[in-house]
This record gives sequence, structure tokens and C-alpha cells, in this order.
Amino acid sequence: MPPSPRLAWQPRFILPVLVLLAAMAALGWWIGHRAADAEITARPALWHISQGDKEAYLFGTIHAVPQGERWLSPAIARAVAHSDALLLEVTGLEGERRSRSTFERLGRTPGLPDIGTRLDNDADAGLFADLERRHPATLRNLGGYESWAAALLVNAAASSGLSLSADNAGEAVFSHMFAAAGKPIEGLETVDGQLGLFDALSESDQRLLLTQAVREAGDAPRLYRILHDAWASGDLGTLERQFLAPLARTPMLREILVDARNRRWSTLIDQRLRTRPGVPFIAVGAGHLVGAQSVQARLATLGWRVERVQ
Repeated sequence: MPPSPRLAWQPRFILPVLVLLAAMAALGWWIGHRAADAEITARPALWHISQGDKEAYLFGTIHAVPQGERWLSPAIARAVAHSDALLLEVTGLEGERRSRSTFERLGRTPGLPDIGTRLDNDADAGLFADLERRHPATLRNLGGYESWAAALLVNAAASSGLSLSADNAGEAVFSHMFAAAGKPIEGLETVDGQLGLFDALSESDQRLLLTQAVREAGDAPRLYRILHDAWASGDLGTLERQFLAPLARTPMLREILVDARNRRWSTLIDQRLRTRPGVPFIAVGAGHLVGAQSVQARLATLGWRVERVQ
């Protein structure tokens, strides 16, 4: 099979999507769970949102960080202490990591064609066969999964040797802090709704994700490092180039996975701040906080003052 025109130009794509969107965390079952005491080694971006006596904090997460990394800086810790509720992109991820019940329910369909026939060409099929040999526990019987789910599993297998921790990343750390303080935790989405976005993609878009996941698997350590270092240093320009630039070439995927959600979340946040008391700490995937259509840019158009404080 010759390469399709749609994929011939495609840049590095699937890893940024899965690291910066919370669906990555739903597969956190493969990630290790350790953290070690050390000095602060990362200072990701943090914003303060205000209008009159209403205020909130906004933080961009990635869903797996190197084991032992310390990113909970004094500025973030003060914001958490000042806040009285946690608003996450999605709740219920720890349970989903343990059970994978939603992923299995949405991601499996009987009678699907073999993975090799869903890829763009014979070379990609060969890459997948090599991945399957190297990761039999994760990729055995992958043909029973829909193409979007297979893409997530390929990415999980490719990233399994990176010594990453989901428990040391934002969602888990903030959830434990707010729960320990007896403060409520809410979600902008559900696991079912979030994975349902992938499940509702056209088969052609799902196969695009799958083919790119296979092509990028061998380069996962370098690609993750670029994204992580940009996040850890608060380098929004690099995050935008790595995340939004590829998605801009697939406008339907960008609309479904990023822009429509940014619009929906900014409206929900605006309504919450205007109608309910308290100071929420809002943590969503860092990919939603870059570019002209970011959550904070949309909040600014709704009249909120948005100030970066780290």
C-alpha cells in the first residue's frame, strides 16, 4: 500500500495528544507509582483568574511525570491552600486505571479487522509486528480493540520504559491534597464522556491516530522529553508548537479534542465562578492552555482578568 496523502505530511502527533489530554491518564495502569523527596525541579505555568471579588487558579497538567520529580512549588502550594475546591478535567481516573472498565466497554468491538490491515502501508504493518514482539503483554490480541483504543495501547506500550509516575502527576497529587483537607473535588467531564470523544471519531481519524502511534513508538523517549521539558519550564510556545501545530492540520480532530472542549469548559468555569461562592483550583491538561483559543484566553473574552503567577 502506498502512503496516504493524509499521512504523508503528518508530523509527530499522537504522543503530544495523549500526554497533554487526560485520556492518557485513563491508561495509567502501566505507569509506575513512586515519588522521592528532592528539591523543586519543575515550575509549570500557573494562572490567577479574577473579577471583582471572584477568583480562581488555573493550572496545566501532564498526566505522567518522571518518578521523583518535584513540581509542587511554593506558588502552587499557596494557591492550593487558598482554594476551597478542586475542579479537574475529569474525575474517576484512579478507579479507571484500576479497572479499565470504561475503556474496555467502549474500546472493544467483535469482528474487527487485524491491526496490520488498518495501518497506512506495509512498512507500518512491519513496525507494528515488531512492537507486538517486544510488548506481547500489552499488544497481544490488539485486533479486538477499535482503532482509537489500539492507538492508546500502542502508546502505552511504547512509553512503558520511561519510568514515569501517574501518582506524582497533577491530578493525583491535587486530589490527595484536597481530599485530605476535606475540600470537594469536581470534574468538568466524566471518564465515559472523555473516552467517548475518541470512540465517536470517524474510522479514518481513528486509523490516523493508530498509524501515527505505531510510527512514533520508537521515538517515544525523545518526544516525551520535549513535551515534559516545555511543561516543566512553563514554555508555552514550545507546547503550542508540539501540540497545536500538528492538530491544526487535522481540523476535525482539533475541533473535537481541543477547541470544542475549551469552549465548553470556559463556559462552565465562568458560570461556576459567577453563581457559586469560593475559590476553585482548576487543573486541566496543559494542551488546553496554549494558543489563541485556550481556556484562559476564552475566559479573558468573558471579562475575567487572567494573570500568570508562575
